[in-house]
Amino acid sequence: MGTKSVYRIEDEPRPGGLARFAVAPFWPLLALMMGGLWLGLPWFVLNSIAVGSPTRVREWIWVGVGTVGSVIIGLLLISLLNNGYLTTQAEIQYALLVLVVWKLTIGYVLYTLQNSTIELYQYYGGELNRFAPLVALGGAFVLKGVVVKLVPATLWYLVVS
Repeated sequence: MGTKSVYRIEDEPRPGGLARFAVAPFWPLLALMMGGLWLGLPWFVLNSIAVGSPTRVREWIWVGVGTVGSVIIGLLLISLLNNGYLTTQAEIQYALLVLVVWKLTIGYVLYTLQNSTIELYQYYGGELNRFAPLVALGGAFVLKGVVVKLVPATLWYLVVS
């Protein structure tokens, strides 16, 4: 009996040392919507590590796709504006909606991937961090202005906000 066999369910979360930082995926989604990409996507990554999400690799791929897609859409919008394809304020606002919808779509995909894992985590006695609302709202209302002004470039503003 030298080897110990442990039964594991394939989609079972495996929380580690960062489990005390686990939050409901609603909070990173809200942070993404109100604070921007800079706050929401890293928080989804931290949450997947904290809870030991079985879908964490897929979640990290979505985070990468979301970031790269935001950069590409931002570059495309700047190019359209510089080449005179977007001339009126209304056209610019409608074009910016593409970027907003992209970020919200990525956030919702990450939310749905993490939600079932978090529910299992809670069902088996896992505790969620109670300071998540403070982080989400503080990041959105206090830190967002600082982060957006870190780099004085339009692409930076489009991607991180």
